[in-house]
Amino acid sequence: MTFEPTCQQLAFVLPESFMKAELTFQKRSAPESEIHLVVRPNQRARQVVSTRQLSQGLWKVMLNWWDGKSHYWTEKDINVL
Repeated sequence: MTFEPTCQQLAFVLPESFMKAELTFQKRSAPESEIHLVVRPNQRARQVVSTRQLSQGLWKVMLNWWDGKSHYWTEKDINVL
């Protein structure tokens, strides 16, 4: 995952075999305020998600994806200015 703060977007690459993915944004100072986004397969391996709706502060981003057989995940902290 790559956070591009000047473009207000988060980019990531998923394998062609992924069937479904979900992003969860969790603000570190308010963990109860989560935002969930479903990512559906399209023609591109590189996915881009806008972060414009996120308020300023430190956020934990969790990416979960499935390929029909196995479940994978990764996480990253981003600082929205």
